[in-house]
Amino acid sequence: MIKKIDLTGKHFGNLTVIGVSEKRGHNNAVLWDCKCSCGNDTTATTTQLEKGLRKSCGCLRKKSPSNVNDLTGQKFGKLTVLERAGKTKNDNALWLCKCDCGNTTVAMGTSLRRGDTISCGCLKSDQIDNARKVLLEDKTVDGVQVPLLTKKVRSDSKTGYKGITRRVKNGNEYYEVYIGLKGKRHYIGSYKDIKAAIQARREAERKYHQPYIQALEGKKPKLDLSCGHKRHKKEMGNENEK
Repeated sequence: MIKKIDLTGKHFGNLTVIGVSEKRGHNNAVLWDCKCSCGNDTTATTTQLEKGLRKSCGCLRKKSPSNVNDLTGQKFGKLTVLERAGKTKNDNALWLCKCDCGNTTVAMGTSLRRGDTISCGCLKSDQIDNARKVLLEDKTVDGVQVPLLTKKVRSDSKTGYKGITRRVKNGNEYYEVYIGLKGKRHYIGSYKDIKAAIQARREAERKYHQPYIQALEGKKPKLDLSCGHKRHKKEMGNENEK
C-alpha cells in the first residue's frame, strides 16, 4: 500500500504548503497550493518541492544573485537602469531601464556594459533618418541615389547577377538583361549565353551608372547630363567662334 504524503504546513524555500490543490499537473500529478513569503500564491508538485526545483512563486528569479553587479542608477548611453528584471535562459542578468526619450526597455547587463545597448531603440530611428538624409543630400547626383547603383545582388536572384533574368520558352533557355535608372527599367537585350548576358549588363552599367558614380567620387569636375544634340550644338558654336 502506497503511503500518502502530506506536505501541508511544511516549508520549501520561500514556499509554505497550504494544502492539496483542486488542480492537477502534468500526467494528473498532485499539485500543492503554496503561499510564497512575498505574499503571492502558487502551486507546485511534490517532486518540485522535495527536490528543491520550486522555491518561490518566481520572485527569486527577479532578485540579483550575490555575484551580480548592481547596475541600479547607472547610465549607459540614453538608458538609466531602474531595477533588476530577472534573467535570461542562460542566466544572464536582465535590467529594466528608462530611456531619455521616456520609453522603458529590458536589457542584459553585459549588453549595457559593452555598449551594445544604449537606447530603447529610438537611436536606431535617428541613425536611419540620418543615413537617409546623407543619402539624399550628400550621395545623390541629379536625382540619382548613387549608393543604390552599386548594391549587391538580391539573395533571391536565380542567376546571381543584377539585372539578369533567366527565361525558358518552348524548352529554350535564354537570359534577359535590364538596367534601372531614375525609376525607369531599360531593356538591354536577350542572350542565349549567360556570359554574354553578363558582359551586356556590365557595358550597360558603364553607360548608365558609371557617369553618376564618377561624379560622386569627384573624378569629374561636373557631370554633363545634357542631351547629345545640345552638346553637339555647343561644340558647333565653339567652332564658329574660332
